[in-house]
Amino acid sequence: ARSLPSAAVSPASLIARLRAVPAWTSATVMVGTVAFLSLAALVALGATREADLATTMALQSVASEPLDVLVNWHTLLGQLVVTLSAAVILTVVAWRRLGGYAWIAPLFILATGAIELIFKFALLHPGPPDEFVRAFMNPLGVRLHSPSSFPSGHLARLTFLSITLAGLFPSRASWTTAVAFVAFTLFARVYIGDHWISDALAGLALGAAVAALAVGWMRAMADAGGPPEAQVSVRR
Repeated sequence: ARSLPSAAVSPASLIARLRAVPAWTSATVMVGTVAFLSLAALVALGATREADLATTMALQSVASEPLDVLVNWHTLLGQLVVTLSAAVILTVVAWRRLGGYAWIAPLFILATGAIELIFKFALLHPGPPDEFVRAFMNPLGVRLHSPSSFPSGHLARLTFLSITLAGLFPSRASWTTAVAFVAFTLFARVYIGDHWISDALAGLALGAAVAALAVGWMRAMADAGGPPEAQVSVRR
């Protein structure tokens, strides 16, 4: 069993921890933040309406009953109760695998929710009208009535979990799986008619930025005695 580290951190230890942070994390935080804020500005100006509508119509042009079933079941994965439960599980995994204060990183998912709520009530950007909605089940969902569908909380949370999990178990396979899953989630949220493409891209940018912070935290705060394979910096 692992124990929490002492509060004292020497300058040399701090430098060593910072060097353990993968180089891609800071770039991802910056790019994700700029992309999110740029999309928010465009949405506020109403500059995404034509692209939003055109993208939804294009993606729904391939609609089929099997695809409807698939994306509806996929929706369950992004529900708040599911994603928060997954984050709690990851805190235990991070603690046992990396030690130190690495276990705090998965809880950064709460930041995506806070930012999502701020923008959903700060902007006036209604989601797709009923004629585009292909959702037919929502057993675990909590309906939030807000003036904006921006950003997609599903995409923010699932992107966060995908990147954090890949950062916890770094390998080419884990990163490829994470990218593929996030790409499908982007398609699914627009196809199902719950969000416009601007909402979805913003959710992806938000989730990626916060996840990069989480991975950086895990690497910096991991106990030096953790498993060697878990301490390798992935620079993909």
